[in-house]
Amino acid sequence: MTHTRKLIFTTVIILLFTVGIVTSLYLYATGFDLKAFFVSLDVNIYEKLGIIFILYTFRNYFFVPSTVIIILSGVILQDFLLTAIVSIIGVGIGIAETYAIGYIFREDVKDSKKNLPVINKYKKQIEKNGVKIIFFSCMFPFTPVDLLYYAAGFIKYRFIPFFLAAILGEMWLILLYAYLGVEAEKYTSFAVYFVIVFVLLFGIWWFLKRRKK
Repeated sequence: MTHTRKLIFTTVIILLFTVGIVTSLYLYATGFDLKAFFVSLDVNIYEKLGIIFILYTFRNYFFVPSTVIIILSGVILQDFLLTAIVSIIGVGIGIAETYAIGYIFREDVKDSKKNLPVINKYKKQIEKNGVKIIFFSCMFPFTPVDLLYYAAGFIKYRFIPFFLAAILGEMWLILLYAYLGVEAEKYTSFAVYFVIVFVLLFGIWWFLKRRKK
């Protein structure tokens, strides 16, 4: 990639993250209800799918976990098979996008000599164990998989084996969250929100704990 193209790409990434952070803070401060927003929209199924795919494409920049979007998709679509298919494609987009960012900026990270303990740890594990560490790490809900995907991009790991290991590793979680989303109306709102908050908080705690090692 030429210097000009990399500069343009870097500028776009920075702008996306900036917009994502500002928008996320604004929506949080105003108590925006994404589910209520979807319900209030007078749109057909194709328009709903379009909005969901947009959320998947830009979720990294808004710091929204794919878990939330999968469950939300199930609540909105109320069709397990459709939710599962959409979520698999959406998660696949996120995997490829994260890998691509790591791949493109691998030289910059190497030249900067910054201390990135978690990513460096994953780089060593991928170099040693290959697709096995990718597959099994993706099976656990509290693994910071985005950092794993960045690491794979940094070391230029072969994309197809990486992608298949990642998507297959996440598959059971995708199906589980899709089911929970579709069946959410059968449970109390408190239980659903408790599970979501618990998963997010435990994930943050696990990530911070691993960083200290």
